[in-house]
Amino acid sequence: MSKIPNNIHIIYGLSPTFGWDEYTHFVSEVGKTMTRPKADVFNIIRYLTIKSAHDVNKPDNIFFYYKHKPYGEWWDRALDYITPVEIEPPTEIFGNPVNHFAHQADVIRLQLLIEEGGIYLDSDVLCNKSFEPLLDIEGEQGDFIMSKEGVNLPKLSNAVMLSKPDAEFPKTWLSRYTDFNDDVWVEHSIELPYKLAQEFPDKVTVLEHKSFAWPLYHSEHLRWFFRNGVDYAKCDYSDGIVSELGGTLTTDETFDESYAMHLWTGKSVTNELIKDFIDLKLDIKKLVKDKLNANKFTLSTVEDNTRTADGID
Repeated sequence: MSKIPNNIHIIYGLSPTFGWDEYTHFVSEVGKTMTRPKADVFNIIRYLTIKSAHDVNKPDNIFFYYKHKPYGEWWDRALDYITPVEIEPPTEIFGNPVNHFAHQADVIRLQLLIEEGGIYLDSDVLCNKSFEPLLDIEGEQGDFIMSKEGVNLPKLSNAVMLSKPDAEFPKTWLSRYTDFNDDVWVEHSIELPYKLAQEFPDKVTVLEHKSFAWPLYHSEHLRWFFRNGVDYAKCDYSDGIVSELGGTLTTDETFDESYAMHLWTGKSVTNELIKDFIDLKLDIKKLVKDKLNANKFTLSTVEDNTRTADGID
């Protein structure tokens, strides 16, 4: 019986200005007037995504797909671990326009998993423990693996997905793009797979919410994750909150069950919180060390990756 290939696929840089808000937080000239970049400046979070994937999962390959080539110090370091692949994003599917880069990435990730199989990761996902036990689940349910997005939400996260080549579930999912509308958010990316999992439960393994997508993208979740994790100003709203948003966080929350965590860098609150690390001269490694299993993710290999208000050391 074939296993899910231990190849990792990451998509980034489909828009020429993606990452601009992050860029202003990660260069040493913070606060100065800067020209919007022509391509993506690659920051430390993106680098840590690649480094954690490499250290934790020991993949055969990490394929990094882009249209607009990233640049910067962290990109240069990432090149030691990845195989860059330049691509042309799709502009339509079944005759329906696909204009937004996020929707283009949704289509590309499904196409890649159908054609190649392997592990898909968003470019702001930190790997916590090895995916090895997930690569060889028996039966058709082991052909495709996702996790819930939140405890009680009708959504499945597409930030981390595992697939055998030519699996039925992603093929069915992609075939339902016949009614895709580029103006509608999340319908085909995370709501449709939830519906399909109800319709075809024998074609997919759905893991619990902490597996790939915890905390969630709400500002309360993200503030809890960043602030409670570095022991400054514990969030007043961490206990017993946001059950209506997909689950409750607690001050003694652990991530032992998490294969990976999504940092949601597309959210402005995440960039504000990361900027706190710069302004307060806090080490973003401490966040990673507090939240991840340091024995699996070899932080000593990025010991000089400290980010402070004075720039990258």
